[in-house]
Amino acid sequence: MGVVYVLEPDAYLSKDGGSLKVARRAGREVLLQKPLISVEEIVVLGNAVVTPALLKHCALEGIGLHYMSPAGTYYAGLTRTPAKNAPARVAQFKAHLDPAHKLSLARRFVLGKVKNGLVLLRRNGAEGWEALRGALADAEQAPDEDTLRGVEGMAADAYFRAFSSLLPEGFQFAERSRRPPRDPANSLLSLAYTLLAKECESALQIAGLDPYVGYLHEIRYGRASLALDLMEEFRSILADSVALSLCNNRRLSLEDFDDTEGYPQLHKEAWPKFLRAWEERLSERVRHPLLGKSLSYRQILLAQARILVKHLVGELPQYEAFTVR
Repeated sequence: MGVVYVLEPDAYLSKDGGSLKVARRAGREVLLQKPLISVEEIVVLGNAVVTPALLKHCALEGIGLHYMSPAGTYYAGLTRTPAKNAPARVAQFKAHLDPAHKLSLARRFVLGKVKNGLVLLRRNGAEGWEALRGALADAEQAPDEDTLRGVEGMAADAYFRAFSSLLPEGFQFAERSRRPPRDPANSLLSLAYTLLAKECESALQIAGLDPYVGYLHEIRYGRASLALDLMEEFRSILADSVALSLCNNRRLSLEDFDDTEGYPQLHKEAWPKFLRAWEERLSERVRHPLLGKSLSYRQILLAQARILVKHLVGELPQYEAFTVR
């Protein structure tokens, strides 16, 4: 998949024949020229200018165009028009309105999240991973959505306490903080989750589902609830894994963060390190246990969205989260 990240704050993006051209706004210096046929998404971090001709081409060809702040906050995006699979969306809405079906799906997402978090902690020798074993049993037995969400919240607290112990000195944190993140590690996690949510939303749209109608996460104006549901099973194996690797392998240091805005965020010069690690992880191939074949993680996100569709329309008895061992 061809994803172009634009980090230059004054970049000028245009369609030059059959190519995407990225240049500096205050001159003609070309930073990148790439055939549009090989571009599937453009992620703009900052205040780049995008010409109307390029916007039109992206809309017609289904190229995702996403705007994020330099700190990693997702603003908005030009995405694909709804897929033609209207029956899948009708089934999705029916499942949301059926309390038993909604709870069943929410439970699968929580179980996938806890199982994969448990694997990451055990593989890395974290202390306290045993606490997540009890969460699996509690999630299986949760009688309603509120109880299930309570189990998920307690499991997340236990997970992050153990996860923090795996980070090098200076990156460890007392608790997960979000808006704003209070330390470099939390900033890195938030950034990774933002990109993961974007990937999940894109996969759901391609599969024909509405990213805004979910099961574990309640519907709220502007919240891509189903994208947040899907990303739960991938948080640890994609986002957390990348953050852990960058910190422990010294690919990022505390000097790569700036707190002039009142909270830590990556320096512009450090963004390529993060994005390189992120794309490397998404391109990594593993065996999908249900499909029985090797896929990249980006392909697995789409595969899970399509497996969810098959369950919703009655072709599979149950949705199975993607889990690693």
